[in-house]
Amino acid sequence: MIVYDGSLDDLPAMIQFLRRELPNLRHLRKLLVSREKTAIHDVNNDTLEFPGLTYGNPNLDRVLQELGVIFNPQTLHNANATADAIKEYRLSAVWTWGHDRVM
Repeated sequence: MIVYDGSLDDLPAMIQFLRRELPNLRHLRKLLVSREKTAIHDVNNDTLEFPGLTYGNPNLDRVLQELGVIFNPQTLHNANATADAIKEYRLSAVWTWGHDRVM
């Protein structure tokens, strides 16, 4: 598990951390947003976590955009939209087949 321990208000540092650590994960599968944290899971269920990055934080939008997640900005920050206050976004379309092939 990789955990971000920097400031959640420092968006450039958070994006830099995300770009630096994503190659350590395999194919990304899902992103979970809860009241406590945001977690990115790969195919091996290895996790990249952002504790405290949750509903109401404007930087959450930017992290989702960085990952290519399609979301509705009006409903993203509504934690009560789901019964358990956890929103799940699939990331399987982020890495296309053959993206690492050299021609």
